[in-house]
Amino acid sequence: MTDRYARQLLIENWDQTRIKESTVTIVGLGALGTVVAASLAMAGVGKLILIDFDTIEVSNLNRQLFYYEDDVGKPKVNVAAKALRAINPSIEIEVIKNAIEKVPHDLLTTSNVIVEGLDTFKVRRWLNAFTVKAKIPLISGGMYGFLGNIQVVIPYHTPCLECQSLIPEQELQKACTPFGEGRKEIREVVEEKKFIPSVSSVSLVIGGLMAQEALKIINGIPTMNNFLFWDGESGQFTSVPLKRRKTCFVCSDTYHLDIIPVYSSKDQRFSDFIEQLRYSFNLGLEIKILYETQHMVITDALMGTEFHNGEIFRVIDPSIPMPLKFKIYLN
Repeated sequence: MTDRYARQLLIENWDQTRIKESTVTIVGLGALGTVVAASLAMAGVGKLILIDFDTIEVSNLNRQLFYYEDDVGKPKVNVAAKALRAINPSIEIEVIKNAIEKVPHDLLTTSNVIVEGLDTFKVRRWLNAFTVKAKIPLISGGMYGFLGNIQVVIPYHTPCLECQSLIPEQELQKACTPFGEGRKEIREVVEEKKFIPSVSSVSLVIGGLMAQEALKIINGIPTMNNFLFWDGESGQFTSVPLKRRKTCFVCSDTYHLDIIPVYSSKDQRFSDFIEQLRYSFNLGLEIKILYETQHMVITDALMGTEFHNGEIFRVIDPSIPMPLKFKIYLN
């Protein structure tokens, strides 16, 4: 089978053995995910884990590889897996028809790289937090009309998605669903049509670049460490430098997803403290507090509860893979 990979073996620093022994998880088998999957299968990546809970719709057919009219209504992961096995029978493929948050963590940690083409920024934040904690490289991509973007996250070396001073507009955060924020005129169009502009030429460019970054990571070749923006209408790439945020609650040395000391006055109320957390972490934290000592959930009605010295509690938020754990120190 060496002849299959003869041309890529000519690339400097290419190691086909590392490619064959690698595992890549692809989250989202839509416009970007299918392009990434096809590229990695052709390159001979040893194992692909495909994760998507969605089924194929007619509106997917203009930009998502592998799918045909006869596939409408079928699970994306199953149809994609069949197509990928036809592309390269020598690779292993595992399919999971489920939301990424419900996938066993042990399975995800077998990955050398995780690539996502998700359609909600909330789930991207969850995956970002998980990959940082698990120290797994993450490749994130988005598209809207003729626009596209890519960011590579190497945990504790490059900025993670939460570090960005440049938070992309909603059109770069969602690939196929309406968004609730962003420019007013764009929001009105989306609310009316229930879909956002998408074309295969953009997904081929952005998905191809995402696959290339995955192959570079596997081969030990330095990846880009910036935010890459592509304007397909003008044909221009813009590279935006990013820096790790010193107060990033996901990847900085200031905060960790383990135990965070919290200093508070005795007369402070929970509601005031939670608002401080929201402000400090820039999170839409759900008001669910789980006391480690009492094993109970504090509801809104109990938000007036006073703090007790040494008390440990957890804050549950859908954008992170595990609760934030806090311990109270009264001053």
